[in-house]
Amino acid sequence: MYTKIETPIYNLHIIKTDKFKRNVIKINFKNKLDKESIPKRRLIPNILFLSNKIYPGKRLLNIEMENLYNLEISGTTTYSGSTYITSFEATFLGEKYVSGLFEDALKFITDIIFKPDIKNNSFDESSFKKSCVSLKEAIDNLLDDPYSYAMEEVYKNIDSNGILSYPIYGTKKQIDKLTSSDIYNYYLDMLDNDTIDIFIIGDINPDTKLIDKYFNHLKPRKNTIDHYVEYNNFNTKYKEIKTTKNYNQSKLILAYKTTSLTPFEKKYVMPIYTYILGGGPDSKLFKTVREKNSLCYSISCNFKAVENLMFIKSGIDSGNYNKAVKLIKEEISNMENGNFTTKDIDKAKITYLSAFDEASDSIYSILNDYIAREYLNTDLIDIKKEEIEKVTKKDIMAIIPKIHPELIYLLEGSKLDD
Repeated sequence: MYTKIETPIYNLHIIKTDKFKRNVIKINFKNKLDKESIPKRRLIPNILFLSNKIYPGKRLLNIEMENLYNLEISGTTTYSGSTYITSFEATFLGEKYVSGLFEDALKFITDIIFKPDIKNNSFDESSFKKSCVSLKEAIDNLLDDPYSYAMEEVYKNIDSNGILSYPIYGTKKQIDKLTSSDIYNYYLDMLDNDTIDIFIIGDINPDTKLIDKYFNHLKPRKNTIDHYVEYNNFNTKYKEIKTTKNYNQSKLILAYKTTSLTPFEKKYVMPIYTYILGGGPDSKLFKTVREKNSLCYSISCNFKAVENLMFIKSGIDSGNYNKAVKLIKEEISNMENGNFTTKDIDKAKITYLSAFDEASDSIYSILNDYIAREYLNTDLIDIKKEEIEKVTKKDIMAIIPKIHPELIYLLEGSKLDD
């Protein structure tokens, strides 16, 4: 059973289920993606977990988690299309096992969010510096991973002046300019202006007065943001870009923009199309490029609905570039000409139906389903099962003209291939 309660300060989402021993509270702060604020957003969760007025030091934080029957907590900042979402999550035993633990968990996670260690209108300096080091390490790790580096370059070329081009962790130059006072002021702005969604899932029915007790110190806000990224310009042919970096393998990425997809096409037809084209060992790309011609280590196709983008990704030897691209284009042309069968469609449906069944056995998957419905207007699992069964070959043929070639990007490894 699902209940949504809207208040001037927050939206409360209660997903009642007795399937699991544990409950989850997830508190999301959401706002429009802003290039200059990216490193600030990334730093906030880490600083809040390192520096707290109630629990000074990681040891005391861990002791309290043990006292709360091994409660688990996390804090992250993620992207969703044109927004970023800073989330704080607590997972804990249900009330039937430990009475009163819900409020203890809620108090614990809100103490972490709202009671940082502040001195002179600044976060604790040591925690700030440690968090900056960790963020720079994340940037280095991204650059060390060829696929991550390649995807950042692809996004820059697709949307050179838009939000897709923003570096996901910010830059080291941005981080070096920040002070603990800057982050604290940004944190206060986040508390004042972000949309706040509180998701609670488990065998529980919390009183809204209890939620108000921990959130009524915040001011009212109204902030609705569309997550989806749309485009005005489309290429009629691929733009081709090659770069060289000191990696072992070469990475090939083909990118496509989509336009004018209906909600049904976006949610169900595109996933079936991409699965047939490159979703697994039975896919057209896998059989042709990898099995028959041995041109790649891996190949896949996926659709990112919130970005309205489709990607074909492959790990290749750079010497196989021309032949691999030729074969990929041929398989796309085969799809355009309807060279796939109802059996291909049925295999894709079976895969998705199995994934939906598996998701219904995970408290986090169910929670994420409700979050996606709230933010992206997606469907819940039972509806997904019904709708995906409706996809026909005619539906797939209808979306193909809405997929526009955008970019062929090769990240050429300069090291010898292993």
